[in-house]
Amino acid sequence: MILENILGAVAELATIQTVVLMMVGVAGGLIAGAIPGFTIAMAVVLTLPFTFGMPASQGLATMVSVLVGGLSGGLMAGIMTGIPGTPSSVATTFDGFPMARKGEPGLALGIGVWSSFSGGIISAILLVTLAPQLARIGLEFNPWDYFMLVMFALTITASLAGKDLIKGLIAGVLGLLIRTVGEDEAVGMARFNFGTDSLLQGFDFIAVLIGLFAFSQLLSDVQDRASARKSLTERGSVHVRIEHRRAVKEVVKRWTTVVRSALIGVFTGILPGAGGSIANI
Repeated sequence: MILENILGAVAELATIQTVVLMMVGVAGGLIAGAIPGFTIAMAVVLTLPFTFGMPASQGLATMVSVLVGGLSGGLMAGIMTGIPGTPSSVATTFDGFPMARKGEPGLALGIGVWSSFSGGIISAILLVTLAPQLARIGLEFNPWDYFMLVMFALTITASLAGKDLIKGLIAGVLGLLIRTVGEDEAVGMARFNFGTDSLLQGFDFIAVLIGLFAFSQLLSDVQDRASARKSLTERGSVHVRIEHRRAVKEVVKRWTTVVRSALIGVFTGILPGAGGSIANI
């Protein structure tokens, strides 16, 4: 049954027109994801009107291609500027941006692209073969399970501060405080909106990310005139070229990390309400 469905899907997609549309969708998603503040959902919505005249399989393939391209495109902005283009690329900024400032942006981009490709292939295979079983696991999660998952995520967030554990805990509490602004999703009551309707929707996640990473980077760069005028990389202007060969070697060398990360992403993705913004942290 599974094999028949896979062969049927391949037959639907294995046409020149569909493949071209998927390539265009991936390219558009990469561009949209690389722009901080331009969400993937917005890119999919903008793509939707162009799919009205397409067959159902082509329209769905195009929109999924935009989504997948956007998830990978977010790492470009995170690595090159230190501002994650999408919430799912926040963790990439922690290591990718320092590599870019040390003069290795091509290697950082290559590792990000090939890791994203490997994780996507692994998760696609698992979801195609084990989708019903994985969905059953996700539906078994109850409120207390979500509570423990959130508590586990908060402990990880605090541990990112290293020796400054107090600062990590303060950052986690501030994040919870920011999230409490807006309408409660469970009971629909307004919280901390200070009588203004504009705060009923809460703070947009992308706006918070840009303010957090961009403003902190700005403050770090303007401590003195030398830092403010310093180029993105230590070598000044460089021609960025993705180093595919070195990146593939690094990914193959650390294949256990890639597999483990893909499994974490699949597990987090099957949980209702969770996604890439939670899985990457």
